Amino acid sequence: MTLDPETLAVLQSALLASAAAFAVTKISRQCSAEGLRRRLRAVETELFEFARLGHIGFRDPAYVLLRISLRSVVWASQDFSLTRAALAALQGHDIWRSANLQRHTQAWDEALEQVADLRSKKALAEMHLRMLRTVQCNLALGAIPFAAWLYQDVGPILASPNKRPARMRGARLPEAYACALSSLPTP
Repeated sequence: MTLDPETLAVLQSALLASAAAFAVTKISRQCSAEGLRRRLRAVETELFEFARLGHIGFRDPAYVLLRISLRSVVWASQDFSLTRAALAALQGHDIWRSANLQRHTQAWDEALEQVADLRSKKALAEMHLRMLRTVQCNLALGAIPFAAWLYQDVGPILASPNKRPARMRGARLPEAYACALSSLPTP
């Protein structure tokens, strides 16, 4: 059985288009994993600065659990994808087994209850929630090109127009260092 040249051209085009789509998806997922690592490192830096300023101790159980959780998620970020989550669910595995993600566990709740200061407790809970939302966003939108970027950068602007976007809050840390080095008052 021979195929006419037109059918062969259509099959070749379909094969090339599917290979290109697969390549774009793979690259997008890898970029999304790198973006997840970058955002979680920013949260880890914020947590370190929070402890450095004396709001919580470096040996406090809530600090230690959140830091370990952040680092393990950064380490396992290449494992987070929607297809891997679906396969893990079909096989009966826990999707988070490669990461020590403290979701709503008793250990996290007990560690958070040991924090005496209410503001510190609220700030730690907010950092923890931000970590979970970042991972969930990456899981849901990681393979779709630019979707995670849209959620991360445009979402906060649309959610509350009074607040600055997350990118601007991250820029405050170098600004504070520059003010500290130059003896200028911090804004």
